[in-house]
Amino acid sequence: MADAARSSLSLGSLTLMIFTRVRSMLGIVVASAVTIVASSIVIAVSFLGKHELATSLIHSWARACLKVFGIGVSVHGEESLPAVGGGIVVFNHQSLFDIPVLMVSTAKNIRFGAKIELFKLPIFGAAMRACGTLPIARENRAEVLKIYKAAEIRFKRNTLFVLAPEGTRQKEPAIGKFKKGPFLFAINAGVPIIPVVLKGTHAVLPKKTMHINVGRLYREIKVEYLPAISTKGLTPIDVDGIVEKTRADMVAVYERTPIDYDP
Repeated sequence: MADAARSSLSLGSLTLMIFTRVRSMLGIVVASAVTIVASSIVIAVSFLGKHELATSLIHSWARACLKVFGIGVSVHGEESLPAVGGGIVVFNHQSLFDIPVLMVSTAKNIRFGAKIELFKLPIFGAAMRACGTLPIARENRAEVLKIYKAAEIRFKRNTLFVLAPEGTRQKEPAIGKFKKGPFLFAINAGVPIIPVVLKGTHAVLPKKTMHINVGRLYREIKVEYLPAISTKGLTPIDVDGIVEKTRADMVAVYERTPIDYDP
């Protein structure tokens, strides 16, 4: 009896593994096609100045990409985002799926920073530039700060820039060291910093693999926005303290957030 149960369980696990691997491969094809179509439309509507429509399209693209791979999102603390005005949202970066997850976490006008190499991609790169994604040259700090300075005017249009202070995706499901750039951006612009913690994206798609959500029919990503940190009255001299506080707050939330982590 026990042997039969184990055999049935093994067969079920094998079937699930095969199904989700096939889903992953087909999903990549579907998501790529959706990305090309969505990018083309975003380029067109952005050229016409329809920025709200571009935001709506980006949100729809993100929802479609998540649904294809059986990924859901649970959001807490969205009220921490400013009702009026812009800000800098900083997140822990562990997966390529961090971007669509954050896009569906709020209907607000959010734009990302992305490594400059991605802007060379056909269609997708042009779409990122058209919709206002910030090109980040990670090895050129002076150029990054220049980009940040030029973008400050967009806070008046209620833009929230979402940036990864770790600078790149982490190899392990943990929060890495923070760089100062996003925090200097916020201090110089006088806008709030809103930390947000993601948990579960590493299990969906770790760095250096293309197996997406394999072994699970459905996986829920947890997103928690922390209380905003004001930068009023601060100067660049204060940046180290803000970096330390923000990272400590995010690590505390990350470590207490339960998740069914089954890679």
